[in-house]
Amino acid sequence: MAENQENNGNNRIIVYVLGFLLLLSVIGNIYFYTRTTSAENVIVTREAQVDSLNDVKKTLEDDFNAMTFELDQFKGKNIQLDSLLERANGDIEKQKAKIERLIKENKDIPLIRRQMEELKMIRDQYRTQIDQLIKENKELKFENVNLTQEVDNLNKTTKDLSAKVEIASELRTEAITVKTLRDKGKGKFEETEKAKRVGRISTTFTISENKVAKPGQREAVLRILKPDGYVLTDPNNGSGNFSKDDGRSAEFTIRKTLEYNNTRSEVVFDWNQAEELKAGLYISEVYLDGKLMGNYKFTLK
Repeated sequence: MAENQENNGNNRIIVYVLGFLLLLSVIGNIYFYTRTTSAENVIVTREAQVDSLNDVKKTLEDDFNAMTFELDQFKGKNIQLDSLLERANGDIEKQKAKIERLIKENKDIPLIRRQMEELKMIRDQYRTQIDQLIKENKELKFENVNLTQEVDNLNKTTKDLSAKVEIASELRTEAITVKTLRDKGKGKFEETEKAKRVGRISTTFTISENKVAKPGQREAVLRILKPDGYVLTDPNNGSGNFSKDDGRSAEFTIRKTLEYNNTRSEVVFDWNQAEELKAGLYISEVYLDGKLMGNYKFTLK
């Protein structure tokens, strides 16, 4: 009887031990399951964070490239704009470097995203300044175009006025006449149409009054063309060459320097002919300062 009681007591002890061991096993399994699950959650969380950081890094590169491309399209337009773009690119580069450092240090995603929003704000602030500068340059360009147009109109008006003044200041001649004279001696002459008897050709013309013309010395030139087309000349009698207003050089018969004082004045050219003339058509041409003022035709028999 006592032996049976002892055996029952031993059995209970074994049951207690087994129960305790089972409890320890269950607790251990729960502990290890919890640790494993927690570790797996940490791994999943870190993997998710790494994926998020990679996504952020890619987004950063895409945004930076887009900003750089957007700003570069304004380069080379003017010095002020290029200077502003240089500052903008510098500030954007600094902010990008700051974000890359946060990504490298595995900082919180919200913090990194706030820095990326700040990067966009920097871009937007400079874009506003760029738009304002472009607007001001367009307005200035428009004003310059208007000013240029006004200057062109003024220059045209001035040019037209100068042309009118130049035309108005041109000298004009009146009543060119020619007398062919025979020398009767003792300083007396009489008119003749016979070529062999002509000893003097007297050409007279009048310069009109012109208050706009510049007063001063003027060069008057006479050319007498013979029937053969050549100019009647005599180097010993003052003949030579002069320049016409078109720049060409031509022979002249006789010339003189006049003092013009804006009043009507008469000019007389007396050409003393030593050699005998031939019959035919003659032409007297009158020039003032190289410009042909008129001519007179006469015939000798």
